[in-house]
Amino acid sequence: MIGKVCMVTGATAGLGLATALGLARLGATLILVGRDLEKGAAAVERVCAETGSASIEYMPADLSAQAEIRCLAREFKARYPRLDVLINNAGGFFHRRQESANGIEMTWALNV
Repeated sequence: MIGKVCMVTGATAGLGLATALGLARLGATLILVGRDLEKGAAAVERVCAETGSASIEYMPADLSAQAEIRCLAREFKARYPRLDVLINNAGGFFHRRQESANGIEMTWALNV
């Protein structure tokens, strides 16, 4: 994975964080995506510490909001020439009906 640019959504915990750790160990350049700045900073710190990689960046985005997705895409395109691997790990299931900022049912907005 050396020389590959990889983005992992939902990368601050669980499977997303484990995936990020694995990709970093393989030498990938990583962009971790999540909603919480503190959790994002902690995830970057952990991945760097456990793998020795310095090619890790956090880009915050609430993936249920279309404006934040577009902002993430613009920011990524401004910093990187390409994306080799996208791991769409972020997701959720909401027991009660909720709507995103765009008026879309939240499970659909986040997972699709």
